[in-house]
Amino acid sequence: MFKFVLLFAGIALCQADLPVTPPKTPSATPPPVKCGLTPTEIHKCLGNPKLVTRDITAQCNSKGPNECERLKCIFSKSGWMSGDAIDKAKVTAHFEQFVKDHPDWAPAVNQVKASCLAGSLPTQGVYLNCPAYDIIHCVLTVFFKNAQPSQWSTTAECTYARQFAAACPICPEDCFAAAIPYGSCNACRLLPQIPQTP
Repeated sequence: MFKFVLLFAGIALCQADLPVTPPKTPSATPPPVKCGLTPTEIHKCLGNPKLVTRDITAQCNSKGPNECERLKCIFSKSGWMSGDAIDKAKVTAHFEQFVKDHPDWAPAVNQVKASCLAGSLPTQGVYLNCPAYDIIHCVLTVFFKNAQPSQWSTTAECTYARQFAAACPICPEDCFAAAIPYGSCNACRLLPQIPQTP
């Protein structure tokens, strides 16, 4: 019985999301990439691309009890959603305009149209039947994975975020909550602790 408990504890420890911090000095060797929670500075390191207007974001920040409700509000106020149905043509038109305003994001937007807007999208996180959440998570993932090298900040604090984006799956933060079972959220909870190989 004692051996079984030790084995179970060892498995749980191996599956834990180990925190990794970037080096303190620019000359230090960065730690190996360990997949888990997406680094909080990743948005800033890509220049915080604004996919939705600040006005709409501000109007929806306090709407609803969770992220799904907030994103439904954003989609409704942006005219991308009617009832529970997403108007993918309007979302696509928004991203086509985004590319006109920000041409350096063209590779990412082309991938967004192919991966996030062309067909049915599987549930991306903990919210079932929340297509607004699924689309936004897919879009952010595509942006992180398809950013051009010139779009990344070259500051030392962004080195790890850039390595993480290249090596790891981008999982919704809610997938790491203690109440969420291992293996849910498209298996994001059972992440490899080493980088994925393409």
